[in-house]
Amino acid sequence: MTTGGKTCATCGLKYGAEVLFCPTDGSPLSSGRSHSRPGDTDAYLGLELPGQIRLEALVGIGSMGRVYRAFQAGVDRDVAVKILHRELTGKPDVIARFHREAKIASRLVHPNVVQVLMTGTLPTGEVYLVMEYLDGISLLSALAAQGDGGALPLARALHVTLQLCDAVGEAHAQGIVHRDLKPENIMLVRRGEDPDFVKVLDFGIARLEAPAEGHITQAGLIFGTAKYISPEGAEGHPVGPEADVYAIATILYQCLSGRTPFEGDSPMAILLSQINAEPPALSSFDRSSYVPAAIAAVVTDNLAKKPEDRAEDARALGRDLEVAARQSGITIDTLGGRSLRLTSKQRTKQHACSSQHKAAMASPRRTTACGGGPDHC
Repeated sequence: MTTGGKTCATCGLKYGAEVLFCPTDGSPLSSGRSHSRPGDTDAYLGLELPGQIRLEALVGIGSMGRVYRAFQAGVDRDVAVKILHRELTGKPDVIARFHREAKIASRLVHPNVVQVLMTGTLPTGEVYLVMEYLDGISLLSALAAQGDGGALPLARALHVTLQLCDAVGEAHAQGIVHRDLKPENIMLVRRGEDPDFVKVLDFGIARLEAPAEGHITQAGLIFGTAKYISPEGAEGHPVGPEADVYAIATILYQCLSGRTPFEGDSPMAILLSQINAEPPALSSFDRSSYVPAAIAAVVTDNLAKKPEDRAEDARALGRDLEVAARQSGITIDTLGGRSLRLTSKQRTKQHACSSQHKAAMASPRRTTACGGGPDHC
């Protein structure tokens, strides 16, 4: 078994940093210094919070905190509670990020954005967020479930991406730039007949375009994840909505081809490629060679090095993708004004899910319960 950065608290097996759930028993994997080990007791379990909220189960551990499934008796519903690690409570920048996530999420009222319900501080000093409970998987896990070099069929990839564009577009309309969009921060949950209803998570490093917030994005500081960061972000320049557009184009590129445009042995190598290199054409990979030229062109255009050469915001990108889809013979039916179901008239490449991944995906313990799993804590 690979030795790596994550451990299953149930069976104790270790996995690489890219794995979110244990393939053996479906438990969420944990990383960081605050790991729970088999047999450890959890002082938070059973804790009662204001609002008749009782913590019932640990569902994720990450570098910033722990996430629990909780039950709110007054309204008879499950909620998620994210508790910041105790050792981080003395760090003002971390506390500021935690509260900024709550403030920004509370401003965004959109069906595809995770809802933050309340914040508070425990008697022992730890701060916490209470969020809607999400029973689903991350887009990263959905890609991994497709097997080696996982990619999604075209119609499914567009369905996810168009929802993402609308959610992030709402943030842009309110002067908010996410700055850390990646598959780990996109949850897929079932809503009605749609098994891929998108929820966008983790606005903890988002930037508000408001004088009261000051300038969170400062020259020389890099925010985001190397594989999804824009060229201007990689250089430490201030970023706008076009940086999120770049990240969405990167995510769609990955959904179609099974890899990101730029990969390397280290984050610095990837950052240098983001700044200087041109992305390989989608048609150069077997998995994405079938992608219609009009759709591939929209993806490539929005991986442009200069922000002004990309769509001005996420909703503009979504409109361009819809036009390209129709030009490519893909029918888009609008359900309820926002949820999109796409049926391709072309044959797309299907990718088999390995038996190991199927077992992990089928496990009732594979679900996360928050703004995200272990990687969002």
